[in-house]
Amino acid sequence: MRHLNPLFATAAILLLALTTQASEEKPNFLFIAIDDLNDFAGFSSEEPGNFLQIVYPDPKVRKEVVERLTPNLNRLAEYSAPFVRSYCASALCGPSRTSLMTGVAPHVSGYYLHSRHFRTYDTLKDVVTLPQHLRENGYFTAGAGKIFHKAIGNANGPLENDWSDAKYSWNVWVNHGQGAGGKPGKYAPPEGGNMQFGRGTQPKEETGDWKTADFIATILEKGSAQVDERRTNIGPDTITLPENRPFFLAGGIFRPHLPFYAPPEFFDLFPVNEMSGLNRESLNDILNDLTDLPKGAERFTDLSKKGKFYHVMAHARSVSGAEGEIEGWRAMVQAYLACVAFADDCLGRIIEGYENSPHRNNTVLVMWSDHGYHLGPKYHVAKQAVWEKANRTLLLFYDPRQQDQTAGVLRRQLASLNDLYPTISEYAGLKTPDHVVGKSLLPVIENANAPATREEFVFTYMQGNHCLRTEDYAYIRYKDGSQELYDMHADPRQLINLAINPENDELLKSLNSRLENWLKNPF
Repeated sequence: MRHLNPLFATAAILLLALTTQASEEKPNFLFIAIDDLNDFAGFSSEEPGNFLQIVYPDPKVRKEVVERLTPNLNRLAEYSAPFVRSYCASALCGPSRTSLMTGVAPHVSGYYLHSRHFRTYDTLKDVVTLPQHLRENGYFTAGAGKIFHKAIGNANGPLENDWSDAKYSWNVWVNHGQGAGGKPGKYAPPEGGNMQFGRGTQPKEETGDWKTADFIATILEKGSAQVDERRTNIGPDTITLPENRPFFLAGGIFRPHLPFYAPPEFFDLFPVNEMSGLNRESLNDILNDLTDLPKGAERFTDLSKKGKFYHVMAHARSVSGAEGEIEGWRAMVQAYLACVAFADDCLGRIIEGYENSPHRNNTVLVMWSDHGYHLGPKYHVAKQAVWEKANRTLLLFYDPRQQDQTAGVLRRQLASLNDLYPTISEYAGLKTPDHVVGKSLLPVIENANAPATREEFVFTYMQGNHCLRTEDYAYIRYKDGSQELYDMHADPRQLINLAINPENDELLKSLNSRLENWLKNPF
């Protein structure tokens, strides 16, 4: 596993070396996405409600685990502005990424699933995306990996196949491999669809994700890179950074998205016997937590035969009896953690390229994950819900041009992935287009003690299912009108649904009114 020297350890010397001319240049951007990565990073592991605290109840063990889990993310957080209360617009890859990249809220666009290209929707066919906005204002935009819903794009082919929006968003888009190969383990359910997990069958250097990371890193280091093998025969295979234009370079890592396959060495970092908190008692607690859920929430649990957790548990029982449930649960979590560690290692290669890049002094680094991920709570394994764990993301910014006195301080102000479009626009000195929902995070990036740029926002999964997230509460209203209410200070794990208590009727009415106002005028 890659262990980098402290990022920008010579930052003060480098800052002194920057010329006045360089400081006046428009910044470049390194834009890194990691798929299905929840809040398991070491720097966020002690935040209230983090599920790692259930998996590893012993703080000493947990500290050791997270040092193995995300060493590169942890190190990056020490020198950047890490947001630990950041949320997506919708807990599904396509809708989340489309909302982030277009600046349009899902309930406005109607883009709730990702069965087809977003530009086939009347609401989005002419939208100006974030990279398109930069491209139209002098930036060179390029990338590889998963940034929109799929990594593949063809600027000269039919729209429905141009998933990366190569024609409109990018000067150059290179189709590149993603993920890692593997084979199902003992407890992977044969009938579980893509709910598969097990040790990988490829060396790290042969995986698609590592190749994407190395490709992006090489561009940063050398100014140009060519893919070493072609997955398809469409589009270019080389990205070369221009000498006379700022750039926006995007790289997307597919893991820890399903199937949970990663090179074997990453599984060895997380022996299942350390997961003492995943036991019969905690599983019963999860089942008991379902008793106060309203009818509208039932479809988002995995109690039915459509649910991923249902298939894991049913198969585990068929393999090892009742106690197999715990063994299967631990094996699934082990595989997810292995994929997180693998993704972090790929991230480390990109950061290495960034550190060695001649452009590093004027390149703003942005790292984000597209949504959260349940691994058991609410008897749910996946994203696809409006609960906290499905929507909480990781988000970090690093601007080497700023001597940030609060670098490494966790930003606990509320933030949304929809804030990236206006933030990057402000960094670039550009006006944010009127269609964009979101607020610039620059004040909080530059000073961890700055007031939050927002008091609330809404995330949505499928039509009519919304959560209004405020500083204090998570108010959920489903399409059928049923409700959940959680005090996020007293109950960060969302175990006690306060909506069933008549004493909270006035509060529910107030939050419902705020939700309606936001839906009419998203900001």
